[in-house]
Amino acid sequence: MMRILVVAYYFPPRGGAGTQRFAKFCKYLPEFGIEPIVLTSGGADRYAPHDDPSLETAAGTRVERVESPKRGSAWRRVQRLLRLSIDEDEWADVAAERAAALVRECSPSAVVTTVSPFACYRIGMRLQREFGLPWLLDMRDPWALDGWRRYRSVLHAGNDLRHMRTALARADCVIANVPQAKEEFIRAGADAGRTVVIPNGFDEPDFAGPRRAAPSADRLDLVHMGTLHSLDVAPGFTANSALVRRHRQIAPLGRTGHYLLHAAQLLREREPELFARLAIHLYGQVDDSHRRRVQELGLQDCVILHGYVSHAETIAALRACDAVFVPLHDVPAGERALVVPGKLYEALASERVVVAALPAGDGADLVRLADAGPVVNPTDAAALAAALGELVSAHRRGEPRRGAHSERLAMFTRRHLSELLARAIDAAVRRDPRIDVESPWAALARQESA
Repeated sequence: MMRILVVAYYFPPRGGAGTQRFAKFCKYLPEFGIEPIVLTSGGADRYAPHDDPSLETAAGTRVERVESPKRGSAWRRVQRLLRLSIDEDEWADVAAERAAALVRECSPSAVVTTVSPFACYRIGMRLQREFGLPWLLDMRDPWALDGWRRYRSVLHAGNDLRHMRTALARADCVIANVPQAKEEFIRAGADAGRTVVIPNGFDEPDFAGPRRAAPSADRLDLVHMGTLHSLDVAPGFTANSALVRRHRQIAPLGRTGHYLLHAAQLLREREPELFARLAIHLYGQVDDSHRRRVQELGLQDCVILHGYVSHAETIAALRACDAVFVPLHDVPAGERALVVPGKLYEALASERVVVAALPAGDGADLVRLADAGPVVNPTDAAALAAALGELVSAHRRGEPRRGAHSERLAMFTRRHLSELLARAIDAAVRRDPRIDVESPWAALARQESA
């Protein structure tokens, strides 16, 4: 059994999407001859509340926890004062010491750092340098290329990009979350032969058991799961200014419930009989601005806010609904998104129709490849209202649209993705000059064309 060290700041019992990825990898990696030892942070915080303790992963996984120091070094304090820190730099400093001790104690064959927080890259780079360990950099997020990441000046933007390029160039293997991100990482300095795509996915056992036999004809239950950002942002695309810099621009309002709520309002105005048969359920952390907007638009009878629930309760809600809403921010014309909402994979696995408010990118491609539901522009409330109206109308006729068949999505199961990760780790340990792991998108396209 090959032993590896995994540095994952977000890990159960913390909740939230960031914990799921390596919690599930640790569940399945032993099946492929790899024993993970996890180095993670302490308890929960307001961004990642405690989830179901059963997510502590497969029995026998060793988990080491390191608390963030109350006061970092003088140099870190200066960096923070100058806004030149990355994120969780102080924790990464302390965790690096514990990681080095674990390497001496356990003799792992490789180290995997999953980011964000992006300062964790320093841990992998240190262990690579001091112990000669193969280092795999798991890029859950596109780091400096994420349009949500903004900076105070060109200097600050360039500093973060420099850190990212250093990490990409130094890692023995770079793991991108989606194909488009892989292409951008290669342009930023990652080795094309050692950069692979291993996305998030869904865990088949989560969806085991009988499904609801037939939907109710009374109303269509549309579910959104996960965080909805504040509505207090300007519509349209961001832009660089003297005080705010981004490496990529986005339309952030698309990642909120703004256009969904306004689509419901439009449906009420245009087709009130269909609107009366629509119920919108919001599960997860929802900013108070959404509650205010629901009141302003008079949608109290249509929108139900359930608050944060455990992952198991989220899956139950998915399997009991009629349709799932998956939004994302918009990107400028001619560009493609560098992320896919993690919730999309479980939405597809629910076999419910997916209402995808997604820009051009791998998420929209996946929904279309799987024939899982309508895809509309993230900021087009009229198109979203029309899509909802069509779904409600078909539902009322007793001819509800179906989602994707989960059997067609086997390449996105957590077990298969863990196998891909095991192959990448094995290749990195063997120092293969090229790491060949087929992208699940390529596998799905090949399957659909067969």
